[in-house]
Amino acid sequence: MNHDAGHGIFAVVGLAGTGKSSVVQLLHELLGVPVVYFGGVVVAEVSRRGLKVTEETERVVREELRAEHGMSAIAHLASRDVDEHFRAHDEVIIDGLYSYAEYELLHERYPDQLSLIAVHAPRAVREERLAHRPVRPLTPAEIHSRDLREIRTLDKATAIALADHHLVNDGSMADLRRHVERTIAEIRERRGVRAVG
Repeated sequence: MNHDAGHGIFAVVGLAGTGKSSVVQLLHELLGVPVVYFGGVVVAEVSRRGLKVTEETERVVREELRAEHGMSAIAHLASRDVDEHFRAHDEVIIDGLYSYAEYELLHERYPDQLSLIAVHAPRAVREERLAHRPVRPLTPAEIHSRDLREIRTLDKATAIALADHHLVNDGSMADLRRHVERTIAEIRERRGVRAVG
């Protein structure tokens, strides 16, 4: 499907604790456009199957979808939401890209619209954030295990390495906001669209 050149997708990728959610939140505040949450696609499928939404049922359904439809299954399902939002908005934010296969599918469907933003943070900063988060805190060993699973099983590292833009989130929220504003301006300038102003 070929969309209008004015359309743009801001997709965010990164390991746990880098601050992906903060970047997505800032993009949403600054752009005022819809967010397509890849995890929401899984939750919707869990509900459609009549199952209770839990971490376990989400994991089982996510793995089943990937086993049946390949590693890009979630992106394939989410593209319906992206298409729907494009009918009313010029831009869409994607939260939760997990694999290079998902990136490839999105790049194929939206070749001139997709901008991939990788979010980074030093390991010590990530460990501090994840140890103190209110929901599902993680130990350093759990973080390491999760990192390896995402890198080896999902090939997330390739998507991170080949991203169009890289944000290092190791400072204040004000610093991060400036990074995000600059990234939006760069992306829009490349697409020939006026920056946030």
